[in-house]
Amino acid sequence: MDTIFPQCDARLIKAIKDTEAAIVIAHRNPDGDALYSSLAMERILRKLGKDVQLLNEGPFLRDDIKALEPRFKKEADESFLNKNPLVIILDCSTPDRPGEPFKKVENLSRIVIDHHSSGVPFTEEGMSYIVPASPSTTMLVDVVREALGVELDEEMAGCLYRGFATDTGFYHFLTEKNAPECLMRVAAFTAHGVSPYDVYDEMHDGRKLQDIKDTASIILSAGTYLDGQLIVAYQPETMMNARLSDGVYASLLETEGVKAIVFIKDKGDALEIGFRSKNKSGLDVGSIAQSLGGGGHSKAAGATIKGMKREEAQKMLIRMIEDALR
Repeated sequence: MDTIFPQCDARLIKAIKDTEAAIVIAHRNPDGDALYSSLAMERILRKLGKDVQLLNEGPFLRDDIKALEPRFKKEADESFLNKNPLVIILDCSTPDRPGEPFKKVENLSRIVIDHHSSGVPFTEEGMSYIVPASPSTTMLVDVVREALGVELDEEMAGCLYRGFATDTGFYHFLTEKNAPECLMRVAAFTAHGVSPYDVYDEMHDGRKLQDIKDTASIILSAGTYLDGQLIVAYQPETMMNARLSDGVYASLLETEGVKAIVFIKDKGDALEIGFRSKNKSGLDVGSIAQSLGGGGHSKAAGATIKGMKREEAQKMLIRMIEDALR
């Protein structure tokens, strides 16, 4: 069977093996894949006898990741920097994505492990493992684990599975190309004690009733455009719960005839734009997001727009989707 996971560059593996200490950073405003790939990498490094420090700018807005916040620092300790650590950047396609924690360590040697289809290289040759075909960064961390010769354990498997499950919408975004290998890896995670049933409940139970009502309000106010091929949703500044987007996308993508969702979130000083497209729509929203200074995947991406009113931004985004659908 052809693999979607190419072999890791020997230089990247050697850099990890040779270092005595490592700093692990994922993108700011983290999601499950960013944080659980960080925690899995920490476990791998510690099993190799490395000192590790986890960094993340935050904010940890989502209910399902809030409990992880104490595991991460906002910046590296000066005493830790004296160990000349290797910087391992996860789930980031551009150097701005790690945010403030990266500024203090950007002159150190680094590697990048990522699965986004858009972005710019920001490592030396051979020091990145970037596989857009992978549905999550945790899948790539698992490949690196194998290359390092580290045995899977229950804690590691739990982190790897949670990142995979959240970034695939619990299997929804898998394709016929990446599903076979990924599900074999998932089988290995479950063999080490991971319960998909329990993880799903852990990440979906306990939502506040007001959040569900806010999600319904956003869906009710959403508008259709381009003969029903596009739905635009809007979240006002008064609704700041980051988790609302999951329910909005899941519901609106089920609409008959829809090919894309544009979700505009008002952040006060900026508009945060989320894009989703149906698998067989032929629409690459990652390219659209990249043209706006953002990035992501062909079917899920995002960007931030500043200095533009919502109405003006919405008209521009509708035109961009219309052009892309032609």
